[in-house]
Amino acid sequence: MSPAVRMRALTLSALLAVLAPLAFAGSDAQLARRIEERLHKAGFDQRGDVKVEVEDGIARLTGFTLRWADVRLAERLAHKDTKSVVNLLRVVPETPRSDKDVRADVERAVLRWERYGPFDAVGVEVRDGIVSLGGWVESPWKRSEIEDRLTRVDGIKDVINNLRVQGFSQNDVSLRTEVFTRIYADPLFERYANLSDPPVRVFVDRGRVTLVGLVGSRVEQVTVGHIARSTLAFSVTNLVEVESEVEKKKDEKKQPVEG
Repeated sequence: MSPAVRMRALTLSALLAVLAPLAFAGSDAQLARRIEERLHKAGFDQRGDVKVEVEDGIARLTGFTLRWADVRLAERLAHKDTKSVVNLLRVVPETPRSDKDVRADVERAVLRWERYGPFDAVGVEVRDGIVSLGGWVESPWKRSEIEDRLTRVDGIKDVINNLRVQGFSQNDVSLRTEVFTRIYADPLFERYANLSDPPVRVFVDRGRVTLVGLVGSRVEQVTVGHIARSTLAFSVTNLVEVESEVEKKKDEKKQPVEG
């Protein structure tokens, strides 16, 4: 390569190095405007104050919305134009609600769902408007659907979804069915066999069984554990509680502390 050609190549490379960041900056600015337009069309100017920044194709959302549903919607709208979204939006409810009221509505949305079945077991905690979901569900789509259902609940500031999904292997499915069937074929539990909300629920993952629920006596509590251990399960964790003992713990917490 001649010196003149080499010089032109170096000059072109230097020029591209200078222009590339400028082109990217222009692209980022365009992306930010597109996202802002989407948010405006969705009515976000009436439902909060959302700021949009884009750097290197990554959108950053800051500000606040009135409902948790809008936090999720804003992120979906931003994802249409960018490769990634950093969602730092806060929820500032127009009408604050107590954790007790929020929890009641969340439990109603989850536990009264027509597709909430015997192989689902969801626990709900609410603190300062932040909902924590624990337990498990039968399939991945239920995990997502439950979170979607919570968008209808007012007063939620955020949702921490720690739900696990039942094992998918044929062995896990067979073991889950076997444990469940044996429990509700037992004389102590056969009266619950056809209930949509049975007292004992079964979780299986890689051959390991976990039992949760609320029963009427210690005998029932011990029996479900024996039934599960009579199968080919690798291990059994019995977290089933006795109703009277749970009520006793609640009463003890309510008693004033003498001092």
